[in-house]
Amino acid sequence: MTTNTAECINSCLKFALQLPMLTLAEFIRNMLQRWFHDRHRAAQSMCHQLTNAAYLVILRRVEKCNFMTINPIDLARKTCTCNKFQMDLLPCSHALSAARDRNMDFTSLCADYYKRQTLIDAYSVPIMPVGHHST
Repeated sequence: MTTNTAECINSCLKFALQLPMLTLAEFIRNMLQRWFHDRHRAAQSMCHQLTNAAYLVILRRVEKCNFMTINPIDLARKTCTCNKFQMDLLPCSHALSAARDRNMDFTSLCADYYKRQTLIDAYSVPIMPVGHHST
């Protein structure tokens, strides 16, 4: 098992690799167009400002922060001594606790690539059809 992107796409193209080159190119375009369309629609249907995966991480961290006492933390630098904030670019439970104490919106502490609009924008680029085989 591998998570390598090329291996993943190769497994999707297993049967199509035996097609003529132009048919293969059209197959790949159709596949990518379908994937982009599905992911774009899924991103638009998300009901949070963050992606679903990022939102679930935040929810788990919020549960932890309910039992914390608040110590001063510099939220502007987006760092914490636990290093989760710097690693994930998502607020750790300590930062969430401090943000809640200051009535801050926690999404402002998240990196843009965890935000719903970034995901929508990523999959909104059209995939152009393959031209006529004579060109």
